[in-house]
Amino acid sequence: MNKQLIKLGLAVGMMGVVGSATAATVTSITSAECQAMSSVGVMSTSAPVQCQRLKKVTFKYRDFSGRSHSNGQIIVMDAVAPYVGKIFDELYQVSFPIHKAVPIEKYRGDDTKSMTDNNTSAFNYRPVEGTSSLSLHAYGAAIDLNPVQNPFVTFARAGQAKYSPVEGTKYANREIYRYGKPDRKGMAETVVGIFARNGFLYWGGFWDSPIDYQHFQLSKDMAVMMSQMSAQQATLFFKHYVEWYNSCSRMYPKAYSQYKFNDYTNYLKHKLGVSSLNKAYQANPAKVMAQIEQVPLRSEICVKR
Repeated sequence: MNKQLIKLGLAVGMMGVVGSATAATVTSITSAECQAMSSVGVMSTSAPVQCQRLKKVTFKYRDFSGRSHSNGQIIVMDAVAPYVGKIFDELYQVSFPIHKAVPIEKYRGDDTKSMTDNNTSAFNYRPVEGTSSLSLHAYGAAIDLNPVQNPFVTFARAGQAKYSPVEGTKYANREIYRYGKPDRKGMAETVVGIFARNGFLYWGGFWDSPIDYQHFQLSKDMAVMMSQMSAQQATLFFKHYVEWYNSCSRMYPKAYSQYKFNDYTNYLKHKLGVSSLNKAYQANPAKVMAQIEQVPLRSEICVKR
């Protein structure tokens, strides 16, 4: 993986959105939309986040030919929706191309078909590929960006790599600038910082096996906890989460790029003396909320020692 490109992506993430002409809109899921999601298996009564806790974010984006579109749509958990809107506003401002972005019910919940169509998507009630464990997509807490340019990579025991979608094989080499060849666009490394500054710190490109270049998410612990909170509580928690990252990044600008960053959940676990924030919330939600409602104190705990 090209560390220079990731540094570029972090630098881009420090830039703010200029103007409001690209402001994304956030709307509730209608009964008809919820029914449509349920009819194709994207939503279920067993889903940890139901339609009333989901929001549709509509945004402008530029395609790979530079043309502007105003009909990008993605469905996410309510508490993160305003920040997801900011992510796509910023992607538009820096002319990061997106092939298309439609809710995954257009593919009847088939993630393979969505990836093959190079579709950027989020909520989908489904397990992690090859497991029975729920994906962060089932919480509306994960985003897949340009799957062809940012494929999902698994490895056989003998070490052979498999790229999904297959068209993503040509992006096995993660260099954008290659001598004698056209520059490549739409690769996630260049926008890691934009996602991080808006709360999506966990990028699948940092993983060893599998590697999921398209995938940005919250941690599982916090997503589960947020799904059990009220919308108001989850919104306050995520607001502090984002503020913590940006405050710490100003004090320790290299911490995230050097993988030494302690996020807000680590701060809360430290203050509460627990190893799992979600389990602590289940045991005593009032105690956890009392800590969240306090203004967080930022110190050297921003950085792993």
